[in-house]
Amino acid sequence: MNMSDPKNSLIKVSRQPEPVSALWLAALLPSLALGGLTTVVAWVVGHDEGLSALLGLGLALVALTLTSMLHWQIRMTDPTFGMIFALTTYGLVMALMWAVYLSLDDVDWVNGPSTAFGLLAGVLGWAGGLMRGALKLREPVYDEKEARD
Repeated sequence: MNMSDPKNSLIKVSRQPEPVSALWLAALLPSLALGGLTTVVAWVVGHDEGLSALLGLGLALVALTLTSMLHWQIRMTDPTFGMIFALTTYGLVMALMWAVYLSLDDVDWVNGPSTAFGLLAGVLGWAGGLMRGALKLREPVYDEKEARD
């Protein structure tokens, strides 16, 4: 077997980005931008409000990044299983975010509305970026890797 022949190579190298990674980046950037803008506006109102908005943005980004990374790990599984796993994961992460939010209720510097606005800005930016990225990518996430190469 001649290893210099590309047809006989055991390792296929693709220059295309992984769809889930591209979608993650497409969602992360608008989320950071919108959440950062919300944090700056809240910071103008007050120091505690700015920190609270940053906390809300952090909660959103951690939750959505975690679920995206888990989705990336199961991208080659059966689509039905993947969707069930993704919905279960999203539900658990939202429940954990709610628990963290409630546990911070007694902390003096946490301002509830500012935290909610930061979280909402992060989620809305993520959703908008994800929709835009999916439309631009136009590649099914659940696809055989060999079929794409």
